[in-house]
Amino acid sequence: MQRQEIKDKLMEVIDEDLPNLDTQQVDSAADLVEEYDVNSIQLIQLIVGVENAFDVSFDDRELALSKYHSFDDLIDKIESKVNE
Repeated sequence: MQRQEIKDKLMEVIDEDLPNLDTQQVDSAADLVEEYDVNSIQLIQLIVGVENAFDVSFDDRELALSKYHSFDDLIDKIESKVNE
């Protein structure tokens, strides 16, 4: 799966799981906490949505907000999982 396909699909998940974010205006390189006020609970919800949408699994060590400073970090992780 290509990076742009992953990003597009992630934006669909974000649109569903984080409805307060306008996916048309999301800068995937922006800081999740500083720019978008994403908290750890929202990240877990988003990761559950990602697991379902991409048919991948995250282990407990991969659920910490500190692991993902931007949506690009999450895209990198998804990319590594779907292309294993």
